Amino acid sequence: MALVDGEFCPDLPYECVRPTGAVGCAEYARGKRCLGEADHRRYCIDQYEWPNRIGDNPAVYVDWFEAKALCSGSGKRLCRRSEWILACEGPKRLPFPWGFERQPSPCNVDRASIPFDVEAMIDASTREAELSRLWQADRIGTHPDCVSAFGAYDQSGNVDEWTDDLADNPGSPHPSTLNGGYWGPVRDTCRLTTTTHGPTFKFYQVGFRCCSDTIDGIEVAPPRPWIERKPDDPR
Repeated sequence: MALVDGEFCPDLPYECVRPTGAVGCAEYARGKRCLGEADHRRYCIDQYEWPNRIGDNPAVYVDWFEAKALCSGSGKRLCRRSEWILACEGPKRLPFPWGFERQPSPCNVDRASIPFDVEAMIDASTREAELSRLWQADRIGTHPDCVSAFGAYDQSGNVDEWTDDLADNPGSPHPSTLNGGYWGPVRDTCRLTTTTHGPTFKFYQVGFRCCSDTIDGIEVAPPRPWIERKPDDPR
């Protein structure tokens, strides 16, 4: 696992200064200031997507409950959304782990989408063949330069990753959140989050990684709740 010791910004605007003309942004503005009170965090995060083993394929077709159970079974927890974001943005609060410009990217992003067959995915007898047909993720450890300042790999692209918004905000209307994007032409940023899928959703590009508390005896205050300000909220 990688140690994350830094300040999480609860309110950091992303400003696109060079649109791609499609999904996502080619370049984000530099020098954006945190609009809220930073919260010091100290915890560990898996260096790679589950199963966190170099040379393996990242696990996909896992729902939020399954991801939480697998993390718990390994003595860890599914990452809070805020933990995942801080690990990705690093101390400089970058929109991509490597900087402000989307390309050239050291990560597995912007591959062409392949139309999927939902019925083949749902049917257990044809699911593996359909997953193989759609597969464009790379094996864990394939992209050594796709790494955040804290040492977490492949947080942009490769596979979408479940995060736990409920742990940040007990009143969250979307407990199961997805961060990082996958290999296709999607946003793939550190902070922008997919909130539309419920906890039983699973699909061909959805995976996860785990977080845990540190065990080195250094005491840190528990994280403050994070209730994200909506774009139209004047606060």
